[in-house]
Amino acid sequence: MNIQHPSQGGNPPHSQSGYTLLEGLMAVIVVSVMLLAIGPVISFSVGTRFQAKRVELATQAARTYIDGVKSGAIPVPTLDSKKVNDRDAPTGGTLSCNTTTNLCNSVTDLYCVDFDGGGCLNTSPVDMVVQGLAYHPSPSQTSTTQSYVLGVRVYRANSFASGVTLTKPTSNKSVDSLTTNSLGNRSLPLVQMSTEVLPKDARLQDHIKYRVQTPSPPSP
Repeated sequence: MNIQHPSQGGNPPHSQSGYTLLEGLMAVIVVSVMLLAIGPVISFSVGTRFQAKRVELATQAARTYIDGVKSGAIPVPTLDSKKVNDRDAPTGGTLSCNTTTNLCNSVTDLYCVDFDGGGCLNTSPVDMVVQGLAYHPSPSQTSTTQSYVLGVRVYRANSFASGVTLTKPTSNKSVDSLTTNSLGNRSLPLVQMSTEVLPKDARLQDHIKYRVQTPSPPSP
């Protein structure tokens, strides 16, 4: 006598299949919520990293410019009695730099530092343009014994692209924030600094005499 036992295989009951599908949907929902929660954090972290690299390059460009002016390799920008912090931002919208002198837009106060070796272009994400600002309260009376203040603002080369209006630092917003998204604020400089510069041909004893008579350097 043949006794047939019910098959142990086959599809599981419909209630069990439905429960498995529900688990899958719940897992998808949980993962989606987690991605939504950590997505902005990841974006912020990447943006800050990009911005930190830009600031590093801008600082390097500023020091290159200051050293060049002090050594005479880069022309001194025109001395002005208007303080550095009150000077206007450069005019943007275009960028044309001399391949020999690296001076840009036919002026002596814009100097490009070419980091990618492809020439100074307003499409470059890494090239930097330095705005040099020389200040002395009496520019016409400067001599080889008197120092002046050299201020620098460093903008990204792509800040000179069409549609970007460059602005000078203010009390509310000095430079582009280090904590930002990956684009940052192209209107503001990445770095601003100033230093006292002694004329190239100055003699130490003359400068010491001038310092005794004028203890404090001109304020930027």
